[in-house]
Amino acid sequence: PQMPAMQLVIQGQPEWLQPDNWDAYEIYMTTAELYAVIQRKGYLMASGKWKHYDKNGKVIEDSEVVKLLNNPNPLLNGRDYIRQMLENKSIYGNNYEYLNLVPGFDIPASLFNIEPYKMEIVTTGKYYKQVDIDGIIKEYRLLYGSEIEDTFLPNEINHTKIPNGQNPVKGDSPMRALYMPISNIRAAYAFRNVIMTKKGALGILSNGSASPEGAIPLTEKERKRIEQQYQKTYGVDSNQLQVIMSNSKLEWQAMSYPTKDLMLFEEVEADFKRIIDAYGLNDNIFSREKASTFTNVAEGLKQAYESTIIPESEEISLNRTKIFGLQEKGEVVKLCYDHIPVLQTDKVKEAER
Repeated sequence: PQMPAMQLVIQGQPEWLQPDNWDAYEIYMTTAELYAVIQRKGYLMASGKWKHYDKNGKVIEDSEVVKLLNNPNPLLNGRDYIRQMLENKSIYGNNYEYLNLVPGFDIPASLFNIEPYKMEIVTTGKYYKQVDIDGIIKEYRLLYGSEIEDTFLPNEINHTKIPNGQNPVKGDSPMRALYMPISNIRAAYAFRNVIMTKKGALGILSNGSASPEGAIPLTEKERKRIEQQYQKTYGVDSNQLQVIMSNSKLEWQAMSYPTKDLMLFEEVEADFKRIIDAYGLNDNIFSREKASTFTNVAEGLKQAYESTIIPESEEISLNRTKIFGLQEKGEVVKLCYDHIPVLQTDKVKEAER
């Protein structure tokens, strides 16, 4: 059967959210809270250590598989490589890993993550009756603009993704679900920036004198004199005055709007928590308006590892075991976190009983 349409266009949403238009990486790099969450998750995931086990559950020392995973290519070490993988999936919902296969060798010579936005999947148009990837995917194309820079066979690309109900072949960005929180954060920062950099007049200093005919306006000469005094003479520096002395009867009318009434900080905090939840972390491990206690931070880290990092690392481990052909040998490769201090507390308590 022919595969369904692979694109989901959200009507009425801004251009950056549309699948064919949005610059997800630019949004990621210019939204501080989103950047902080993805970076933190990447560092936590990359804190694991690769271990290769034989069919009897014993660690294989000097494993070629572990050597490759710790040094996948000349540009990145193993930890940065994991961070790059997670960043790609967190932003685009997909990671395309090139396996530099060498005839006669069981494992690739090197591994490279390819920028997801440059990759195109050419399908056969068939899906449900297929039993291997070659029956579903013809090839992967690396695009440079609209030009094809390179092509890859299905067995040369290890494609991992966040499952997408609209497309069984290609994942979708979790940032789509976070559109409103991201948009609100960006709007709040933009508004605060305008207030701070383009605020205009702080207020109006006017003549409070009156006559039977009404208020007496300042003369042009007096107005300029007060303006010059205000700009040059008065301020918060040590060589400036803080109080205006004038023979004129003046009145002050504030023009600025108190930001606390807009609750911009509260809005950003609430949206930040939505992003943290979406990526499976805990808000206690991030900087907050009200600092967390040491215990809360430790428990937050423990929760992040146990509920998100370790389960996701198991998916990565299963994927690695499969693509390196270890299953047939009864072997496995695992990304382990048993050395992480915060995960040792329960073991220590158990030993003390």
